[in-house]
Amino acid sequence: MRRTAFTLVELLVVIAIIGILVALLLPAVQAAREAARRGACVNNMKQIGLAMHQYHDVHGRLPYAVIDCCTPAGGTWVNLILPHLEQQALADQFDLSLDMFAAVNATAVKTVVPVFICPSDPTASRPILPNRFSHNVSPQLGLWYPVSMGPTMPDACPFCPDPNPSPTNWCCQGWNYGTTAKPDGTIPAGSSVGMFGRYIKPEVSFARVTDGLSNTIMNGETLPGQCAFDGAYATNFPVFPTTIPLNTMENDGALGDGFKSSLWFRTCGFKSEHPGGANFLMGDASVHFFNESIDFRLYNNLGTRAGGEPVTVPAS
Repeated sequence: MRRTAFTLVELLVVIAIIGILVALLLPAVQAAREAARRGACVNNMKQIGLAMHQYHDVHGRLPYAVIDCCTPAGGTWVNLILPHLEQQALADQFDLSLDMFAAVNATAVKTVVPVFICPSDPTASRPILPNRFSHNVSPQLGLWYPVSMGPTMPDACPFCPDPNPSPTNWCCQGWNYGTTAKPDGTIPAGSSVGMFGRYIKPEVSFARVTDGLSNTIMNGETLPGQCAFDGAYATNFPVFPTTIPLNTMENDGALGDGFKSSLWFRTCGFKSEHPGGANFLMGDASVHFFNESIDFRLYNNLGTRAGGEPVTVPAS
């Protein structure tokens, strides 16, 4: 007698086999997707690096991160490199004689520019971020690749072995993002030791990066949803320090309740959703993946432009 259907046991076995295959394939699919997202992220950073070099070729120096603290006219480094990212039309929408709160700039600050967005972060699906701190226009385009000021003091250095800033402190130098002079006069204005600072001075040319462009961090990844001061046009500070260990996943509540703005010197560091570390753009426009276990002193040494420290860039 011919059998015309499967038995219940046979169906259950088939379902179990399919379930096992899916369980085996899912991690591989997720890994492939993350590899693609990480590749897109690296490509974004390389484009930014080339734009920085093109800007330097035209002007003989790097763009300023921001002219001054905290709501000045003039925009940020993002505004200045837009023409070198084939975004001239967007650049023309801004009036940099006014601050970013001006009505004329209201549409432009909310324009999505994919090159500044890391697709590995779930927040990338909604890159126009609300709840930016009051010094910064809100909502605005988030910034996943802020420029680096290295071990320049972001008002406090709680993760450093010595939290007191001094020229000989490998983890905490300068003052107030490099903006103002220290009140006692021992540290001048414009004291950033990285390739950028929150001040128009010093104007950094590649010739002033005496540690070598390939050994100095220019940009790094971050998660703007964890830092309410982050934004492409955040004129308070679109520049992050290395004083916060890599992948310190502290959150100031920027995209939810319980906003704690006083924690910026803990939350506004370099970090990513890539497993195990984050990508960094060096001064020569090369991109390297730093493991989150990177030696903290080496990490800060890679942030200085003229510290004279012997360094070796971690293998990607």
